[in-house]
Amino acid sequence: MKNSQYQFYEEILPHQFLHYCSVSNCFLLLNEACHKLFEENVQNVEVIKARNPKLYDKLVENKFIIDDTIDECGNILVGKEKMVNSDRLYNVVVNTTLDCNLSCWYCYENRIVGSKLSSGVIEAIKKNIYLHYETTKFKTLKLSFFGGEPFLYFDGIKQLLDYSNVFCSERSIELIADFTTNSTLITSEQINYLKQFRCHFQITLDGGHSSHNKIKVDKITGMDTYAKTIKTLKEINEKIGKRWVAVRVNFDNRTLRDIEEIIDDIDFLDRRKTYVIIKKVWQLKTEKVNTEALKNAIQTFLERKFLVDYYFMPKGCVCFAERKNQVLFNYDGKIFKCTTISKFNDENALGKLDMISGKIHWNEEKMKSWYSDMQPSYCKTCKWFPACLGICNRQLLVNKDKICTFDACNLTQKEYLMYLFKYNILKNELYK
Repeated sequence: MKNSQYQFYEEILPHQFLHYCSVSNCFLLLNEACHKLFEENVQNVEVIKARNPKLYDKLVENKFIIDDTIDECGNILVGKEKMVNSDRLYNVVVNTTLDCNLSCWYCYENRIVGSKLSSGVIEAIKKNIYLHYETTKFKTLKLSFFGGEPFLYFDGIKQLLDYSNVFCSERSIELIADFTTNSTLITSEQINYLKQFRCHFQITLDGGHSSHNKIKVDKITGMDTYAKTIKTLKEINEKIGKRWVAVRVNFDNRTLRDIEEIIDDIDFLDRRKTYVIIKKVWQLKTEKVNTEALKNAIQTFLERKFLVDYYFMPKGCVCFAERKNQVLFNYDGKIFKCTTISKFNDENALGKLDMISGKIHWNEEKMKSWYSDMQPSYCKTCKWFPACLGICNRQLLVNKDKICTFDACNLTQKEYLMYLFKYNILKNELYK
């Protein structure tokens, strides 16, 4: 038996040590005596077994101590490869439009006014779903609607969902309708239509009432976008039973001051069907982040029983765009993978959609880079690697210098570990 290479600890209180294994995502809180016994015998774990059998059993059970024959890094890479190649889920991402009804100062996308799915692209996407099922027999179809603001063209959404609903029902396939939206265009009639589906929503609140309305401005109607977002969240919470709601807070230092107000206004949300994404706007440099305000925001959300997604807290899975059974159809038929590129143009396109057959013609040269193992050695030996699974290839392709997800999160390892510990306690409490 040997010590796992993916485990570490922090002294969180005098003589109290929090040990974490990122392979199993398990924690052990040890007193000083147990901690010393473990740390002083990492090269001879049989001593632990002889002196404290209960501690030894716990360490083995939670994979802090493993069999000598186990290749941990190899197993993680094999597991990651299985996720990349899994054909159980077909994730079809659709940019219904690259237009938007709001003008957010931090938005990275190149807005194309008046753009929307053509009937030809819609029909080709339907054919693609059929073709892909014939070759993979996927068990779940996830239709993810992105943009722009996808609800600017709800008719396109409805056409694809109506087709997929019949298609999946006839084949006992699970159907998920997924939306990344500012929510200001969603109507009661649309929610009544969507309640028949299992729905995932990612909806943004950029600060409290005043801050949000200064960022998310509807220059045509002048609507109170914050009030409309809260109203839509309430209606989703009340009407759509099979739902999963992510409230995304795109923060700068001003936004972080409004956390209590945001929480008070979304307190009605069912914690078992909700989580919060905290994401820094790209214009705010990492070194300029108010770290105390950030830590307070994460802590406050957790105290108010909201699960928090902040960078890889926790991840343990590959990005959807890394999966081979995923595709992004742009409104014009161009093919992509990632949603976070600034321009959906020919230069960034990874393929083309055959409008007659629905077949995707991938750019094989570009896809070789997309799927090659580019993970640097420092990622694979990092003690967080099983939780993080490394940097996505798109980031590695555009960043030639050493980059690390952890470096961008403005938290020390000890701070991050404590938040992860609290996250897991809350998750167990919510889903026990």
